[in-house]
Amino acid sequence: MASLFPPNHGPLLPNFSSLLVKGPYPSACPLNLALSFPNPDRSIIILACSSRENSGNSLRASLQGLKLTGKISAQTERMKIFYPPTAAHMALLLSSLQVIDTDKPFPFAVHDTPTTNSAYSPHLLKPPGPLLVIIHELSAYFINSTQPSSTSSSYLSLLARALSVTSRLGASIAIFDAHVNHLKMPVHLDSNPHLERLQAVAPLLENYIELVLDFSDSNQPSRKNMFN
Repeated sequence: MASLFPPNHGPLLPNFSSLLVKGPYPSACPLNLALSFPNPDRSIIILACSSRENSGNSLRASLQGLKLTGKISAQTERMKIFYPPTAAHMALLLSSLQVIDTDKPFPFAVHDTPTTNSAYSPHLLKPPGPLLVIIHELSAYFINSTQPSSTSSSYLSLLARALSVTSRLGASIAIFDAHVNHLKMPVHLDSNPHLERLQAVAPLLENYIELVLDFSDSNQPSRKNMFN
């Protein structure tokens, strides 16, 4: 079973379709989850919302800190890490995570002919689809955002898109967000920013998630919510 910790160093997770890990979790937790997830025949996609240049807390830095035995090195081969720089890039990347049947012809567009259209689009992932999609620090898009149009629905609509895509793919999804407990965003925009009512995002986010783990109170996660 999967775990947020190295082997024999922490509890195992129950099966889940969606997972939220929030609070000051150890930086290697996303990688530990990816490495321990079953079914090595399917890939794991990690979408890192934080800056790629922020190497001190980046996933690549955590990966370099792991003891790469032969087994772990083989497991990392199925991991694909992407760094969409904005929420719009994230939405576009999520929309591309589709699996199509390459044994069937790709539907022709009106202007296409059988000689100009390939059996499948090269811009879509080929089967089998990912087993797990990890979204790392989604709130990074909205903390100190340069986009004044962001509201709480901006975060939730991006989350809903991710949940919809992974559901269609038959994949699990894990959201790691250390700062979401402190994230407050306007419910709606007002011409006078001082009149905007701020809303905590975390309680809304938890309504969409099957299993919620919070590291805020201790070094070990507390289970907030789980449906079996």
